[in-house]
Amino acid sequence: MRFQGVVRPMLSPFQLVWTAYLLLLPAVTLPAQTHAGVAPPDFNLQEGTAALQRGDLPAAEASFRKATQEAPRSGEAFMGLGLVQLREGSGQEAIASLRTATSVSPNLSGAHMFLGIAQYQAGRAADAASSLRQEIAMDPHNVEALTWMGIVELGSGHPEAATGPLDQALALNPKDPNLLYYRARAHSLVAEATYRQLYTQEPDSALVHRALAESLAGSGQPEKSIAEYQLALKKDPSNADLYEGLGEEDQKLSRFDAAREAYLGELKLNPTSAVALYNLGKMDVEAGKAETGVALLRKAEAAHATGAPTAYYLGFGLAQMGQYDEAVRWLEQALAGQPTPFIEQGALFQLGRVYQRLGRKDEAGRTMDRLRQLKASASAGTQ
Repeated sequence: MRFQGVVRPMLSPFQLVWTAYLLLLPAVTLPAQTHAGVAPPDFNLQEGTAALQRGDLPAAEASFRKATQEAPRSGEAFMGLGLVQLREGSGQEAIASLRTATSVSPNLSGAHMFLGIAQYQAGRAADAASSLRQEIAMDPHNVEALTWMGIVELGSGHPEAATGPLDQALALNPKDPNLLYYRARAHSLVAEATYRQLYTQEPDSALVHRALAESLAGSGQPEKSIAEYQLALKKDPSNADLYEGLGEEDQKLSRFDAAREAYLGELKLNPTSAVALYNLGKMDVEAGKAETGVALLRKAEAAHATGAPTAYYLGFGLAQMGQYDEAVRWLEQALAGQPTPFIEQGALFQLGRVYQRLGRKDEAGRTMDRLRQLKASASAGTQ
């Protein structure tokens, strides 16, 4: 069994949190002019923010530095200065400025997070984790802080500690590609470490062979997966899940007789298995054995097998048996059940034919038109 070691993830771009910073600073409108040449208290702070927005880092640093001199208790000013220094690559100076920001304004939103980022980029992972925890304690729904907490734990070789914050962040922002990557990476590393421990303890156990079979199935190697499932079954012949996995891989290679034997083996151990009943019924219907297939599919439906596919094959089998009225009901149910493109096309084709058999020509025509449109859209999508 081959496992990959822990890999330090690439840091996401600084832009992951940069725009968040701009939202954290106070939104005060810049004055049209100063009075008697004296700048208002917030003028330099706002000048720094404006310079950041236009990408002028030297001007931003100068303004924020003046703001810290005029208002040495302004956490916003020190945070702005620290962010500019961090962006310029002056890590130690950024840490000092951001630490001052957290000291003078302990509850300032974002300050602990940016301090944690600066510390992590300076190679101080433990300090970074501590700072990020403080930010998350203040704002448990801070997606950026949760994300960086996960990144820090991943980069420190602690994927098991990264999964929690990354799971929380993704729940708050489920479409973020950075989060999807880091969460998948964290869970993958945890799984690899667990499998490595299992392999070390029992290298020839049914569980190890099953893990390998599932991994090979996921990577598109059904023949090798089948071999591992067979080895697992020799070790644990009373495990119904192993027969189910084996049957699925046999079907991928069109080994339908072998798949049938696997699912029958599952049914011996679990007579109400919806998966086994469905697959056996489906294979029978596809092979023209409608009566046995429909009988199995009725049992699968009663056992709550997946809705649209089961309804489709029931309708398909009933049509073969000439039971057109009931076939219509199941085929229409398949189309109403959010079918996959394959099931949708099959159900439309069979339904059009059944409508014709029943003399329902208008409905048959509309169904076939819908099928042609669906095929045309699918064809256009692949070009």
